Amino acid sequence: MALPMLAALFAAAPLRAQDSEGQDHAALPRYPGAIIDGYRAPSLDEIVLPTGPVTNETAQANLAPHTGQVTHIDYRLTPATAPLQIERYYTGLFQKQGFKTVYACVGPACGAGMGGLILNSGRIAPTGLADGLFNDRIRVLVARRGDTWVLLHIAEGPDRSQIYEAVLEGQTDTADR
Repeated sequence: MALPMLAALFAAAPLRAQDSEGQDHAALPRYPGAIIDGYRAPSLDEIVLPTGPVTNETAQANLAPHTGQVTHIDYRLTPATAPLQIERYYTGLFQKQGFKTVYACVGPACGAGMGGLILNSGRIAPTGLADGLFNDRIRVLVARRGDTWVLLHIAEGPDRSQIYEAVLEGQTDTADR
């Protein structure tokens, strides 16, 4: 009798039990149903944030360098969910928490190199952390509240969606200071 009850408890456990190591950032609850695929705890780091379309992952134009405590989280969502729906969830969170969108783009308007810059170059996501989807079904958001910056790369594949999130806090230098 105890075995069926134990099995029922495990079946009812939240999806977060499937997370790899890591946790949500306190400022941004994850999209419902998403699980953590990759995580790097906050540490002093240098990243660049896009301010416009990116032609290739080694581009220098339309990028602003930042240094501060950076948290990296890669989420997977199965089955795939439209990037617009995911983006609206996060823009709603941004509005409620006082973030202002600094840059946003959709699909080809992001530039051919946006995905490579964010997920493969090591200039934003640590190399190998994010399980990238490379196609035109992407949305990129950069938002700011005080000295906290958030970058989201939202992509849809045939069987899953990926949400890569970088949160920079306590910025110590930037091009706009």
